[in-house]
Amino acid sequence: MAAKIKPVQPTEIKDKKIIREVIEQIRKPIPAATLKRHEKEEEALMRLLKK
Repeated sequence: MAAKIKPVQPTEIKDKKIIREVIEQIRKPIPAATLKRHEKEEEALMRLLKK
């Protein structure tokens, strides 16, 4: 006997305040310190992968 899998329905957000907050966070630029940290981590990872 096969189990029926129900499709997942997308979540509908009806609160406009939540939507505005999410859009604001998406549009916010990434801080320079964070970019610098990510670049250093990427360099370290690439060095490990080369070995």
